[in-house]
Amino acid sequence: MASNLPTQRAAIQQRLSDVREFFDELLSNRKVMITFTVMPVLILFLLINIFPIVWAITASFFQVPPYGGTWEWIGIDQYIDLFALEAFRQSVWRSVVFASGSLLIQVTFGLGLALLVTQDFKFKRLIRAIAFLPYLVPMAVFGFIAIWMTNTRFGIINRILIDLGIVDSGIAFFSTEALVMPAIIIVSSWKFSIFVTIMAVARLQSIPDSHYEAAEMCGAGAWRKFRDVTLPNLRGVLFIVVLLRFVWMFNKFDIIWVLSHGGPNDVALTAPLFAYETAFQQLNIGGASAVATMLFGLLVVTAFLYFRVLEPSKGVRVE
Repeated sequence: MASNLPTQRAAIQQRLSDVREFFDELLSNRKVMITFTVMPVLILFLLINIFPIVWAITASFFQVPPYGGTWEWIGIDQYIDLFALEAFRQSVWRSVVFASGSLLIQVTFGLGLALLVTQDFKFKRLIRAIAFLPYLVPMAVFGFIAIWMTNTRFGIINRILIDLGIVDSGIAFFSTEALVMPAIIIVSSWKFSIFVTIMAVARLQSIPDSHYEAAEMCGAGAWRKFRDVTLPNLRGVLFIVVLLRFVWMFNKFDIIWVLSHGGPNDVALTAPLFAYETAFQQLNIGGASAVATMLFGLLVVTAFLYFRVLEPSKGVRVE
């Protein structure tokens, strides 16, 4: 028995060596490696991104029972109904207003903050930490903080306005028709401007100092250095940021829902909130799918025109 042990060990080692050689040969195959590395990501992408889009587009042509059952084909009737619905058209317009207002403030404030935090001064790191803080706070928590800060009785915003003599009593910013949309735009810009700052800072730090030194030798002041050196280098980043921020703010749901639920009297009811109410309050799944499909198509067309007309790729320097 003992005399067979060396023979058995040699057989086991040979088998292990054969298995190792098999996997080495298998993994050295380019097609197999692509399959193992790309396919899981591709499947995940299809399940998370493509499948919901296809499902929503399909459902928009059917009458979908909210609690299960057979889908009934109705063609484009739901699209025709939506176009005829004043509430839907107004919700799309409110989304455009909200996205445009947010974009203007976020780009202006975010770029200004980026230019500030890239300068050398004493409390540079502290200012950076404070500026980045809102972006780290969860959306729901951030919304409730904004509600507390604007409370008519103990909110710090109203207290400052009263102490300065600007108003006699607290203002309910998120319950006043004339103020709710500007208030939501300002709160959302407060949180998301830092995204513009992050993108701009990354680009600003890559601009060689020699460019500014050459500009100074030519007698350029602060404004000319910004116009002739900083702005051209930021052009590519700003083109991408403008598109991303507009699309994201146009589809923004959470901050508007937390702050106002679309009210009062639906003056802040944007298109995503309109789709939510159609699906989960009216239980019209097909109608909500039609709203989502139309918004998707609108954003695709906007992005296509943006790239065709402005050609942002020309603003990105390839080295």
